Amino acid sequence: MFLHSGISHLFNNMLLLFFIGDYVENYVGHWKFAGIYFLTGILADLVSMGYNIFNNKMVLSIGASGAIFGIVGALAGFIFLSKGMIKDITGPRLVVFIGLSILSGLQNEGVDNMAHIGGLVSGFVIALILTVCSNVKKKKIADS
Repeated sequence: MFLHSGISHLFNNMLLLFFIGDYVENYVGHWKFAGIYFLTGILADLVSMGYNIFNNKMVLSIGASGAIFGIVGALAGFIFLSKGMIKDITGPRLVVFIGLSILSGLQNEGVDNMAHIGGLVSGFVIALILTVCSNVKKKKIADS
């Protein structure tokens, strides 16, 4: 998650993280955001590694995009659970963004789409888990 193939690779990842990450960080707070970022990055790498081992491919995969897609997946999960909108991002708008990002990755050689998909799915699942846990906690407090 910390190695990049050049300054443009680093810049593109950080620019995307700056714009998308801000929504998630404001929604869940700094610590949960960091947890989502690192956990989805690790899970994205494991999905990519498992896929490549299963297919007998020896690849070098670098970059933060698996973790960034994890943040995007978490944002999708939070939007899904909040009736379709967080601030000014709607579900359909985010779905178009995700679709275009995956399509772009498919058209460019050397992009690790399995890491992107692994991050996206793990971020979505983590958002669901965090929301359910938060709702259970709120219910217990209300019942006390």
